[in-house]
Amino acid sequence: MANLQRFSSAMILLSIGLLLLSGCQLMTKQDNSSTSYGEYYLILQQLNQQQLTDEVSKQQRTLEKTTKTNSQMHYDAQIKLLLLYSLPTSPIYNAFNAKVLLNELNSEENNAALANINPSEQAFISLLRDQLNQCLLMRSRLLAQQQELKKAQQQQAVKQQQTLIEQVKLLEQTIKQLKNIEQAIDKRDQ
Repeated sequence: MANLQRFSSAMILLSIGLLLLSGCQLMTKQDNSSTSYGEYYLILQQLNQQQLTDEVSKQQRTLEKTTKTNSQMHYDAQIKLLLLYSLPTSPIYNAFNAKVLLNELNSEENNAALANINPSEQAFISLLRDQLNQCLLMRSRLLAQQQELKKAQQQQAVKQQQTLIEQVKLLEQTIKQLKNIEQAIDKRDQ
């Protein structure tokens, strides 16, 4: 009888353990539609190039399927594409395109896109907007500096060329003077 009770207890514990393990497994296979955008971005940072490419394709397909509707699923795909555009390791990384998409999501005609997300998600999107603005500002400053440097290099090249031309003219004058001196010496010797 005691063996039967031990066996029943062991079976109950084993059943509970299996139930808990299967519950954990179900939790890990959960779709990332319930993850926050911050968590989604962190997940993206862990993916390799092939996985990122697959995720881009998945979000683009979702966006294409829901283009006609202004459903939350459509906005969710847009925001996830925005995050993919913002991720430096992404195959579609482009801060300018990310900013354009973010501006579209924030436009007055499209105010429902960000209206249904919670305040922490809105803070994350706001932080992303600030980061994109900083990135684009630094990029424009860098481009301006590169243009200034190129202009300065061109001016320096023009100055060097003018200096060389002046030196050549000076040398030609010296050669002409030396020839004149040589001719004068030749005439005196005759």
